[in-house]
Amino acid sequence: MIIVYVIISLINVILHIFRSILVIKSSKLSASFWNCICYTFSAVVVKFIADYDLWIAITVQAFTNFVGCYIGMMAYEWWEKYTNKSKI
Repeated sequence: MIIVYVIISLINVILHIFRSILVIKSSKLSASFWNCICYTFSAVVVKFIADYDLWIAITVQAFTNFVGCYIGMMAYEWWEKYTNKSKI
């Protein structure tokens, strides 16, 4: 069950990275949609946090925030590079 918690938390962080970027770079409607998705998904993470000991929750959140942010930024850089090449 802790593996599911790690995966869900990792997805949550990656979604929030994309949300942060889209809030700045996209339309109000798109930003609102992603904000809704992210905070709704965060409720799932909160439910998982409630089922675990505090130290496990802190460790999982710290790990997934670091790794998820790195993965999210790499994915965004790849996407930006790919879309910019197709416009040339």
